[in-house]
Amino acid sequence: MGHWDILKLLKTVLRRQATEYVRAEVQALEEAFALLLVGTFIGLPAPTTGLVLRLLPHLGSELELLERRVAESDDLFAQVAGILKI
Repeated sequence: MGHWDILKLLKTVLRRQATEYVRAEVQALEEAFALLLVGTFIGLPAPTTGLVLRLLPHLGSELELLERRVAESDDLFAQVAGILKI
């Protein structure tokens, strides 16, 4: 295994790890966005109900994501620690 092969392997590993971080960040931002929009329904201060009701038909994927995350999140801090390799 030459130096170039080692550099290619290192580049691949770093790229995968960076992609994993970006995916986790996108998922967290999607969850925060959906929570901001539907927070009114659970008592959080949020945008007006009229605005939320107008946006609600376009939030199908975010609501599915929230539902899936609630079903899968038995230990949210462990998942974050696993992603960050703490």
